[in-house]
Amino acid sequence: MSRLLPVYTARIEAARANNRQGLPLGGAWLRNANDLMQEEMLPAAERLYQAEKERLRTDYATAQGFPWVAVGLGVLTVGALGGVQHALYRRTNRRFNVGLLGATAACGVLLVWVTAGHTLASAGLSDSYERGVRSLNVLNDARISALKARGGENLTLVARGAVTVPAGQKFAGQDSYDVAYRAEMARLLGPEGGGRSGGLLGQALELADDPAGGDPVRAAADRAGEWRERHLKAREYDEAGDYEQALKRVIGAEKDEATGASFDRLDAALEKALAHEQGEFERAARTGGGALTGLVAGALVLAALGTAGAGVGIARRLAEYR
Repeated sequence: MSRLLPVYTARIEAARANNRQGLPLGGAWLRNANDLMQEEMLPAAERLYQAEKERLRTDYATAQGFPWVAVGLGVLTVGALGGVQHALYRRTNRRFNVGLLGATAACGVLLVWVTAGHTLASAGLSDSYERGVRSLNVLNDARISALKARGGENLTLVARGAVTVPAGQKFAGQDSYDVAYRAEMARLLGPEGGGRSGGLLGQALELADDPAGGDPVRAAADRAGEWRERHLKAREYDEAGDYEQALKRVIGAEKDEATGASFDRLDAALEKALAHEQGEFERAARTGGGALTGLVAGALVLAALGTAGAGVGIARRLAEYR
């Protein structure tokens, strides 16, 4: 990415320079820059994104692991202390040993604390994944698809039919950028004619568990549907040869019913939904982490008390035989 970004920027600047001079090479430079973006930069960014998602899943799996070894050692320790007290009772006929009772109590409290703390932490992490991470993944994918669709739509007007799908492939002869736009919109919103509740936005709406998260997703779906309808109108003008009107319908203002205005509102709605889900994730993660607050320090203190209690209890019994 760091290597390709300066190359992409240089090609965009070359396109601007040629366009200012009214040279047709501007469109060629812009298509060249887009090819670099679509074929190399975006796939590299997507690989990085997928790698980060996989690392997050691995971290979740590690964090949610139950401390079976620690709990097992705790159970064995409490059992051993109980066994020692029973043996002392049979030999000395004394029911209670204050030191050993204190050690058993300390180990028991530590065992319950570790078990309950990790159980609550695991539940909190699961909640943060279900309420935050899954929604964030879908919303991020939706935003990426929207950006790709917008790029394809813009380049449809730049190329003006110069780049078509090769023969023998699906949609052969059609504008390749418009085909790419339709593919991303289908991924974002579902197939044409299927309403506004499919695709990635439909998934995001299903995952939203409160009005604060669902409302911006519904708004995004409405804007995406509006965008699709306006795009069809722009394509009608373009195919009829009215390029200026088609251009106005894509990059014009809201009064022109431009697709750009719909895209901007779609992106704003997705940003709002992402901010909400990020907050949900952080709150759930903090709740899970709070269950382990003070566990390390508490474990050290209780372990020290348990060791001291056991030492005192055994020392008192040994002193009786001197």
